Amino acid sequence: MDYNLQAITEWSRFVEMVGRRYPQVLEESYWQTAFADGELYRSVYKAVIEAEDEASLKKRLRQQRNQQMVRIAIRDLAGLSGLEESMRDVSDLADALVSAALDWHYVRFCERYGTPIGSESGLPQKLIVLGMGKLGGQELNFSSDIDLIFVYPEAGETQGAGRAISNDQFFVRLGQALNKSLVEVTEDGFVYRVDMRLRPFGDAGPLAISFAGIEHYYEIHGRAWERYALVKARAMAGDKEEAQSLFNILRPFVYRRYVDFSAMESLRELKRMIAVEVNKKGMQDNIKLGPGGIREIEFIVQAFQLVHGGRDRTLQGRSLMPTLSLLLERGFIEQDAHDGLMAAYHFLRRAENRLQMWMDQQVHSLPEESHHREMLAQSMGFESYEAFDQVLQTHRDYVQAQFVQLFAEEEQTEEACQLANVWLGDLTSVDDLSGLALDDKEGFLKQLRDFKATRSVGRLSREGVERLNAFMPLLLNEFIQHGSSLETLNRLLKVVESVVQRSVYLVLLKENPKALKHLVDLCEVSPWLADMLSRYPALMDQLLDERSLYAPLELDALNREVTRLLDEVGEDEERFMEQIRQWRHAQVFKVAAADVTGSVPIMKVSDYLTWIAEAVLNGVVQFAWQFMLKRNGIPGGLDAANLRNPFLVLGYGKLGGIELGYGSDLDIVMLYQGLESGAYAKNERGRELENSLYFVRMGQKIISLMTTLMPSGVLYEVDTRLRPNGASGLMVTDLESYKSYIENKAWNWEHQALIRARAVVGDQSSRQAFDQFRCQFLQQARDAEKVKAEVVEMRQKMRESLDKSDQAIFDLKHGEGGIVDIEFMVQYLVLACSAHYPQLAVYSDNIRILEALQETGVLQARQVEALTSAYKVYRSKYHRVALQNQKPLVEQSCYLQERESVKAIWQQLMR
Repeated sequence: MDYNLQAITEWSRFVEMVGRRYPQVLEESYWQTAFADGELYRSVYKAVIEAEDEASLKKRLRQQRNQQMVRIAIRDLAGLSGLEESMRDVSDLADALVSAALDWHYVRFCERYGTPIGSESGLPQKLIVLGMGKLGGQELNFSSDIDLIFVYPEAGETQGAGRAISNDQFFVRLGQALNKSLVEVTEDGFVYRVDMRLRPFGDAGPLAISFAGIEHYYEIHGRAWERYALVKARAMAGDKEEAQSLFNILRPFVYRRYVDFSAMESLRELKRMIAVEVNKKGMQDNIKLGPGGIREIEFIVQAFQLVHGGRDRTLQGRSLMPTLSLLLERGFIEQDAHDGLMAAYHFLRRAENRLQMWMDQQVHSLPEESHHREMLAQSMGFESYEAFDQVLQTHRDYVQAQFVQLFAEEEQTEEACQLANVWLGDLTSVDDLSGLALDDKEGFLKQLRDFKATRSVGRLSREGVERLNAFMPLLLNEFIQHGSSLETLNRLLKVVESVVQRSVYLVLLKENPKALKHLVDLCEVSPWLADMLSRYPALMDQLLDERSLYAPLELDALNREVTRLLDEVGEDEERFMEQIRQWRHAQVFKVAAADVTGSVPIMKVSDYLTWIAEAVLNGVVQFAWQFMLKRNGIPGGLDAANLRNPFLVLGYGKLGGIELGYGSDLDIVMLYQGLESGAYAKNERGRELENSLYFVRMGQKIISLMTTLMPSGVLYEVDTRLRPNGASGLMVTDLESYKSYIENKAWNWEHQALIRARAVVGDQSSRQAFDQFRCQFLQQARDAEKVKAEVVEMRQKMRESLDKSDQAIFDLKHGEGGIVDIEFMVQYLVLACSAHYPQLAVYSDNIRILEALQETGVLQARQVEALTSAYKVYRSKYHRVALQNQKPLVEQSCYLQERESVKAIWQQLMR
């Protein structure tokens, strides 16, 4: 025995004792090499499942357990394995031992009682063993007991041997036999201490429960701590494939669809209960449950999972370390917090394992005996226990500081306490408001009385009332600190009224003072934003992160998020429609928040809004394409080995011109490119569908996905009347037919519209084909006077039917000297002059076309400057009035200089 192994046996009496009984485990060849993935499981499972009788089964289980645990301990203590390997091997060993014992008993139970058959499916049933806690997360500590829940899919009864028994009886007896094989102490020891108290109804509940039973339990009786426990639940033995449907059933209980800060309250309460036990039993040196211990790191990580996991499925992991890294990647924690918590977790878990390797006991408290302390310190790589303890305390102090920072509740200010008394009172005496900075105290109290009298507040549950009472003083205090008007209070109370029945949003705001501040800020500056929050309460989530709230995403990032959303929803159409709507609302909300706070320049607002629409269209087209491929096969003329999506969406009007506003609908034309319309698609059932009809149906699916009314509204109102032959034409045509229509049948106003057209969805070949046609067509020689006459005629018709200007108000869009005048002049010049100046046909947005008109000399610099300035001013006002829920109408005294400049240039060009 070399020195290192001698030291290891001093650090672990368990290794020494088992080594005396099984000397082969101390041979270097036994422990020197790490197992490949799955190798440990396969080796142990094979050794156990071949047992010829129950006595042999028990012996093999215990021998395999003890020998493999010595191997794991030696590798860990010798520094040959890291924490990840040790946790994985201990967990794989548990999986193999439990699985082998279960499968061994199942075969013999079926011989004795018959095979359990589901009453609904008629299929054989198998038990599923859920591993909970660290076993579920595959991060089991060295000498842990194992928390299990036994579940089976369906009720029914056995068939095939003797008198039938119910599936319930079969699986309860099977579970009892499995537990006996694991917990019974023999001359070879035991396998595991098994804890079944996490099952529905705990010790009072049945040992095994059906899917229907467990769903009913969590729906009716599930408590907050059980949500916490189920985060790590994993099918570690039995029918693992069938378990997936069980997790689909349980997911809504564990992870709410919204950001759920009520989990913070539950975890705080659970931590308080643990702290009471720790103090009662003098467990301050407990590195699992004590201050700054392992449990606090777990609480930190799982708090983020429970709060945000319903909206961000990537957070629904079972293992702590990968999830902690994901929290950093997703921006929930900072780099310092990640590094500090990860280092502490490694240190504490290594110390926990070494404590348990000493005598193979489930201990978490630091040793009191001096020799044991020194051995622990040496096994951790320290020369003395004092040096070890100093580092340990540094890690624990850091963890506790992070825990307190996350879970600490805000101290109530004196003003908030006063407002709490006001809110809980009868709201009649202005004297109760003395000292508070309010201009209209009567009006303030009246609004609160009216709010309290609403049906939404009157129908609140006891929990809802408690949450509202805790929240309102904070809201009112923030409102007063802002010095806001009663109009702002009215908007705020309407938002609260819309969410009060889903009081989890009140908890969100109560738990996040910055989010509450953002709420007051945004309601103060924009009734449109307040209305958005009232209609779509899920937007409250956006108030949480100031960095993203006022930093809308650009096109590439938006497309990446939509791709991730598509991956998450798969083929679930209803889920896709709901989630893409919520996502779109969130992105538009961010743009508006950045707009009203001046975080983005006004000329970028339309860019952001247009990019959002493009990303949405890209996602919808991709979903519809996958839908069509699955249902109808690959369109005729495409190669399955090198498949491309030939669908092309053209954006017209504001979408094409990159000038969308907050309430804009989408003018689109849908085409397909590069395929024969008469070729056929063929699906797996052999049914054929002509390409022309294939893409019409795809277009109909796209419109349905966009415009179907869901709880989160519609994606966009969509107008397809600019397609060839308008409303009477095919919903979708091939590009060649579109080109023929534009060249031979289109009116001049359709030529004008083409200037603003651009491909917003399509692969590179489709986009290039359209861009080439558009430029070539616009660059054709035209009779300038004829074009001018038709443009002027169309402008006059529009003004007569659409201009809302009168003696008092000016219509920003249709009024004389307004937006449309600028657009029509630009369009006239492109059609009239592109034959001579091809660069005029390149861009679809007015600003860059105006720049090109100046560069070519078609317009003078002063003219371009005047038109550009007026256009920007009008568009800025357009956004402003939208955010104030007003129409684009201003007083006649507004923008006189801009209007006169535009009218003067119109007279020069168009008369």
